Amino acid sequence: MLGLRDRRADIRLAKGLKAGKSGAWDQFYALYGSALFRFVMTLSDECKVRASDVTQDVMVTALERIKTYDPKRGSLWAWLCGIATNKGREYLRRAVRENHLQKQLQNRPAPRHATSDEEASEVLHVLAQVHPRHQEVLSLKYMEGCSVQEIAARIASTEEAIESRLTRAREAFRKAYVRWESAASGGVCNGR
Repeated sequence: MLGLRDRRADIRLAKGLKAGKSGAWDQFYALYGSALFRFVMTLSDECKVRASDVTQDVMVTALERIKTYDPKRGSLWAWLCGIATNKGREYLRRAVRENHLQKQLQNRPAPRHATSDEEASEVLHVLAQVHPRHQEVLSLKYMEGCSVQEIAARIASTEEAIESRLTRAREAFRKAYVRWESAASGGVCNGR
């Protein structure tokens, strides 16, 4: 059984991956690729496209993080399943957010003759109005396309802290946008 592999074999394989030995990746993929895909399928409501995307993301993440693998804490399989569970949740959260955003955009009136350059300029102007800490996470998330996990790694923080910062940053951006839109349309804005 895959989950009951010999600990010594896991240690040897992890050492090979850490050292970048040729053939280690092939062995790793041969041992875990198909089983991981089947595991992710159970997490993704049997959606093959989603499972394929998540599996690929898990394998890349595992390779990037192989130096953090500690055989004393469990098998490679258990470690991969942990990454897969987190990636699956992240993928679903992103899909829900994107679906929610898409619905909001569909219900929004068409922009007033704005071009994409004009819209980009508006966004940058409004972004400049929020606190630099908010600018940082919003830029990483929406301009560079970083995941919460990637943002946390880049600014040495936890994923939970980044989620909180993003929530506050989005709210600050929304308020700044409302103020900007009110001022642009000639309305009075008190800044709150």
